[in-house]
Formats: sequence, structure tokens, C-alpha cells
Amino acid sequence: MNQNIRIVSLVPSLTETICDFGMQNNIKGCTNFCVSPKILRKSALAVGGTKDPDIEKIIFLKPTHIIVNKEENTPEIRRLLEERIDKTSTMIIDSFPKNIYDVIQMVKQFGEIFSCEEWVRVWQEKVENQLNKFKSIKSPQYSFMYFIWRDPWMVAGDKTYISQMLSLAGFKNSVITEEDMNLRYPVLTEKMVQVKSSQFYLFSSEPYPFKKRHIEEFKQSYKLKNGHFLRVDGQNLSWYGSRSLKCLEYLSELKIESQKLIDL
Repeated sequence: MNQNIRIVSLVPSLTETICDFGMQNNIKGCTNFCVSPKILRKSALAVGGTKDPDIEKIIFLKPTHIIVNKEENTPEIRRLLEERIDKTSTMIIDSFPKNIYDVIQMVKQFGEIFSCEEWVRVWQEKVENQLNKFKSIKSPQYSFMYFIWRDPWMVAGDKTYISQMLSLAGFKNSVITEEDMNLRYPVLTEKMVQVKSSQFYLFSSEPYPFKKRHIEEFKQSYKLKNGHFLRVDGQNLSWYGSRSLKCLEYLSELKIESQKLIDL
């Protein structure tokens, strides 16, 4: 691996992807939320959060590549980086995958940039095998709401990567939104009929770490008696990149679990 490559990643799931390429030592800076693999924190400098990274620290690290994302990082951050970097020595790699097919293309792009094409080829083959399994099995669709935050209650709308991945396993998002970045994760209101008509209520482990007591709180707040309430793995369902393969495997398990609940 080229030791002259110096990477600063402001996207936790893509930090993980670069490490899965075998390039952990090339990551010189990452965010406070880049928690996988855990050992990375010993070798890379933490440069702040995804929304408020320290631009001066990033510049100090003299990166050859800076990895950003249109949803994780604000337009202001990307603008400041564009203004500050030396474009002759630093490449900004922007990303915004909306579904599994976007992820495949994104990972292939990363593989080409970092000369990891063989790793990507093997990974892509496994991803496509999982996708073919979903396509070969027809099943009824289950309506759902996916919770990402509490106080206020916030959910992932149908235009999000999370929703698109769940749709592969036969889940249909009850919350329809516009493409606008500010509307993709709406706050629940008492007037939303979807709140009381969904079959599944999925509570993510991140960014808010939902517990059983929070689910009970929600059920009581909206006086819900029907539906199935599940805690789900937020990293597997929302982290795109190399983790998307684990997401597909996890979706297979979630689909089986959901079918059993429906059949009860």
C-alpha cells in the first residue's frame, strides 16, 4: 500500500470501509464518531464531529484525500475545505449513496482511487449474491416507521438510504417525504396518521440509543395498542460502504423475525 497516501475521513461508515481495504494506517484523521474499528482511535487524530470538524486540524494533517458526504457533512464544511486545501496535492472525495446500487458504484470508485480493485471485486460478488436472494423470494410488504431520535421523535423518511435498504426485504416506509435534505428525517406530529397505522415500529440503536423504556414511552404517548415494536441495529442499517454487505445479511434475519411476528 502506498505509504504516501494520507486520508482524513469525515464519514464514519467510509472510515470503516477504508480500514476494510487494509488501509487503516493511511487514515491520519477521522471524526469522533468513527468508532469502527476501535483500534483506529490509537493511530488517527480525532478532528471533531461530522457537523463541526476542526478545519485547522484537517489542514495540519496534510491529507492527500479528504472523504466527505452530502448528508453527514454540511455544505459549509465542504466549502471551507474547498477554499483551504491545495488542490494540486489533496483530493476531496464527496459521496451521497441513496441505495445499494449507489453504494456498489461508490465502493468501486474508492477501489479505483486506492488501488483496491480485487478487494472490491470479491465484496461486490457477495453483495450481488445477497441481492439475488432477495429478488428470488417474493413476500408481502410490511409498513414501517424507523425512529432515529427522541425528544422530539424523529423518523427516517422514504427517500433515505435506510428506507431504501429496508425496502429490499419487503418493508414499505409509511413516511413519504420530499427529496429536500432538510425534510428527509421529519419530526412526528399528532396529525400524522402513519403513527397509528404502521405494522412495524423500528427503533434504531443509533444515533439515539433506544431502549425498551423509550419504546414504552412512545407507545403510551401515542396510545398505541397495535403493531410490532422492535429495536434494530442502526449501524448495519444506516452505515453504507463495506458495511452494506452486513446490512443485507442483517435484513435477511430481520425479515424472518418480522414474518414470525406477523404469523403469530
